[in-house]
Formats: sequence, C-alpha cells, structure tokens
Amino acid sequence: MAYQILTRLFPGADKNAVNCVKRLKNVPPESIALTLALVWLVSITLLRFSIDANSGTRDRLKVGYLPITCHLLLPVGMDRQVFFKRNVIPVKFTSWPDMIEAVKGGELDAAFILAPIALSLMDQGVPVQIALLGHRNGTGLVVSNSADIRDVTDLRNKIVAIPIRFSMQNLALLILLEKRGIDPNSVTRVELPPPDMPSALASKSIDGYIVGEPYATQAELMGAGRILKNASSIWPQFISSVVIVSKNSIRARKGLMDKLLKGLFAQGQWIETHRRQAAIIGARFFGLEPRLIKRVLLKKEVSYRNILPRSKEFQDIGKQMVRFRLVDRLPKVEIYNRWQ
Repeated sequence: MAYQILTRLFPGADKNAVNCVKRLKNVPPESIALTLALVWLVSITLLRFSIDANSGTRDRLKVGYLPITCHLLLPVGMDRQVFFKRNVIPVKFTSWPDMIEAVKGGELDAAFILAPIALSLMDQGVPVQIALLGHRNGTGLVVSNSADIRDVTDLRNKIVAIPIRFSMQNLALLILLEKRGIDPNSVTRVELPPPDMPSALASKSIDGYIVGEPYATQAELMGAGRILKNASSIWPQFISSVVIVSKNSIRARKGLMDKLLKGLFAQGQWIETHRRQAAIIGARFFGLEPRLIKRVLLKKEVSYRNILPRSKEFQDIGKQMVRFRLVDRLPKVEIYNRWQ
C-alpha cells in the first residue's frame, strides 16, 4: 500500500527510498500518505517562493551612483518612495573608471555619470541614452589655505586634481584658465576620486582641486582649503552628472524604467523645498556628516530645478570636448524623453 501511494505521488521515486518505506511496518499507510503529501505540498510552496523571488530580482533596476550631491535624487527616492524600495537596487561606486566599466559591461540599468563620459560612451556605441540631469551648478574650484593662491593666475606651476579627464570639472578648469590667459600646460592636472581630494589637499599632496559637492565644501569644514571659484561663474547653468539609461533595459522593462525616471524627477522638486530633510537623508545614505550636506544644500548653490536634458546643451559640451582635444569629433547625443 505504501509503495503504491509513494509511486503515485512520485513516479520517479528512488527504489531504495521505497524499500525504506516498506520497512516501516508499524506505521499505518494512511500516515505515510499524509506525510508524503505534506512533503509534496511544502516542496511546491518553496518552489513557488523561489520563482517569485527570482521574478522580483528581474523586476528590480540596478542604479549606479557616487556619494555626491549631484546624485542625491537617488537616496531621497530610496527614502521617500515605496517604488524605489521595492524596485531599485542602488550600486555604490567610489571612482568613475569602475562605473564606466560597469556600464560598458551592461551591469547597470541606469547610472548617474559625468556628462562628458555619457557622450563618450554613446559615441563608442555603448547602448545608453541621457534621460535626466543630476542637478545644476554645485561644483567648486578649491585651493589650499597653505598655498599662496589668491587668484586663478596663481595656479601656474601648481598641482590641481580633477575627477577624471572626461569630466565637466576638467572642461570648466580649462575654460577658466583659457579666459585668464593661462597656459593649461603650466598647471599639472592629476586625476583623483572625489572622496580622496580633501585629504590629499590637507596632506599638501596637491595645491587645489575642482570637484562636485560636497567635497568642495568639505575642505572648508576641515580648514584645509577654500572655494576660489564656483563652476556657475565659469559656465552658467553648469551640468555635472546626468542620468543615463540602458537601451536594453528600456526595451525589456520600459514601464519600470519610466517610473524610475519620473520618481527621480519628482525628488528634485521635493529637495528644492525640503533642503534640510534632504541633507539628513543624503548624509545617512552616503555615510557623510549631516552638517556637511546641510551646509552644501542650504547655500543653495546647487539647483535641482530645470533638470530635464536639452540637446543643445550637450552639443555645446561636445564642442568643448573637441576644442580641448578630449575627442576627435563631435559626439552624438541621444536623449531618452519618452518617459516625460
């Protein structure tokens, strides 16, 4: 009887297992059947949970970011909206080269990345499009308190750090030097990850740096340096990072991607009227001092308004990239705006 029940429930049951059941002479067949039925039910339930879990992973978007205020839309969204908590996996990076490789490898569905990098990636045929800006302005040229630098002209023969060659910060510095009649070759530019810049300045390894917030303001709080110029005075309505989206992800999960972008845009509007709360959220998410983020946002140098991308602005960025020989030709501009 037990053998028949087992083989009916599990046609492919191992004969050794069946023999084990046969040896249970003192166990009523009905009990064995009930036990096996319960095992079968639990197995099916666990299988369903596994399928649901895998489905949930497929329905989540991986979004790359760095701990800078130009990427603040993401942590605010993760804190305030259920959609982000359920459908977004934030992926933290500490350097731009690592993020570039992740984007090229198709590891991210979306990413906050420097505008010139985005243009360069599109020109290389990487299937991404620009969908949103991180914010406007919010970049500062910082100089050491211990160096004799009172004006931009004093940067000659000095070492100035930039985030990466393909950055708006690098372009802004080159434009500033050109306007002041300074040969760019007279200034040594070195690449450093933004989080490392304040400590490098404090240790006197560099004389200055140009970077997005909060790492410009951090030098002031540390007493290591001061902001000599804001990027907005060099390049009005300055753009640092943009949100790029994967074309493959759009094709596979357009509805989900559109919700992500609409959610990020909404956070920008909220930040503008809730800067103190946004600073607390950002500090907790980024692992930075609350007073640092609060000081940056309350200065209101950074703006989360007007963050929809415009083709002409990126064409202008492309022209500057060509002029300063970052690229040989005008990069193509692809903007994804069907989510608006």
